[in-house]
Parts: sequence; C-alpha cells; structure tokens
Amino acid sequence: MKYIIKIALIYTVFISFISKADVPLPPGGSGGTPTTPGAPASPIDDYIIYLAIVGLFVIYYTYKKSNRLVKN
Repeated sequence: MKYIIKIALIYTVFISFISKADVPLPPGGSGGTPTTPGAPASPIDDYIIYLAIVGLFVIYYTYKKSNRLVKN
C-alpha cells in the first residue's frame, strides 16, 4: 500500500511539472542564459569553488558516518 502512495505522489508531481513546463518565452529571447561574449556572470559563478569544497566535506562526513554505522 505504501508503494502505491509513493508512486501516486511521484506521478502527481511529475504531471504537475510537465503541465507547468509550457511557459511562454519572453519576447525576442530564448529564455536561457545570455551567450554573448562579455555577458555578465551569473551570481552563482562566484561561489562554485566554495560549493565544491562544502560538497566534498559533506561526502566525507557521510562516508565516515556510514562506515561507523557498518562497523557497529
């Protein structure tokens, strides 16, 4: 029974995502990021290195925690 509820929830979220995906593009634009040379950088570009370091710490922490749980 619990699998049916999970599948129904995933199906509902997927259908709602697909139904909202047909958003019209802005006039004269592709809706994506600017591709012209000299375009301003996205704000997240300044933090990619820091996010990668935090991601490595999270991976290390989860690895150590999972090994500790396996040994017990």
